[in-house]
Amino acid sequence: MNDRIRPAASDRPLPRVLRAVVIDALQLGVGERLPTNAHYARTVGGTAGTIQRAMATLAEQGAVTTTSHGARGRAVESIDLGRAWALAGLPPVRLLLPPGGPEEVELLSEALTDDLTVAGIPHTVRHQRGGSRRLDSIADDRADVAVVSAGVLEAAARRLGDVHVRQLAPGTYYGRGRLVSVRRAAELAVVPQRVAIDWDSPDHVALTEASYPRAAGYTYVGHRFPDVPAAVLRGDVDAGVWHRSHTLIPLDLAGLACVPLPDRAEVVWSEISAAALVGSARRQELTSVFRAILTDPRWNPDTPTGK
Repeated sequence: MNDRIRPAASDRPLPRVLRAVVIDALQLGVGERLPTNAHYARTVGGTAGTIQRAMATLAEQGAVTTTSHGARGRAVESIDLGRAWALAGLPPVRLLLPPGGPEEVELLSEALTDDLTVAGIPHTVRHQRGGSRRLDSIADDRADVAVVSAGVLEAAARRLGDVHVRQLAPGTYYGRGRLVSVRRAAELAVVPQRVAIDWDSPDHVALTEASYPRAAGYTYVGHRFPDVPAAVLRGDVDAGVWHRSHTLIPLDLAGLACVPLPDRAEVVWSEISAAALVGSARRQELTSVFRAILTDPRWNPDTPTGK
């Protein structure tokens, strides 16, 4: 019986080199040049023979193909994300998504997970309320990619540090006309006094201040963004900005009405309505992932969303 302890894959030269080459290829992308053999020998301890075997293995498996440029390194010709991910033994991408409810968020979440699955990239999915909290999870290494609005991303820009960011088209987080003010239907002729505001949501604060400015005499009452209809129905407040979502009981049957926001809130909508993917800088390979997913024109910032 052989009592020798075999080193873990991460401690053996070939797996280490494979992983390093794949991460560099995914970060740099097709057409870019990989570091030289001398770089891999210095950083992961691979000999010239080990590096050659790693390159050959990646090419034979159709994971990463390269063209040699001698001492100047190799140029990346093609990448199969799923095969490269598997050969390198990279961990799943930990997605952190908003809770379901709003139509736009559900469409984006479905497209995101579908594209990762098609690409062969393993991933896990969790949902967490609050865009700022989702960004905190990225900073604390409790998630790899979070979906937030452009408004939350902008509000957190100074404290985020180095992250991967991909901002999508306007209307992909808050569709046009999907942000409304909730009122009691029987009191639409009455000027509201108490207005719900979610102090933990930069988006809700900006929308509320634009729609119901404090200078006009409105009184703000703290309530969570998604709970605005319940707060209006209970009589805690007279009005509140809300993101249209699926509800068990239609709001009109509960005696509530959805009123369009005033024109002055349109400027705020244009600044916050895009969805943004925020990825941990600790996962260098996410650069290639962000390029490969959500390629449909509706997600492209240069293409109108139609919403």
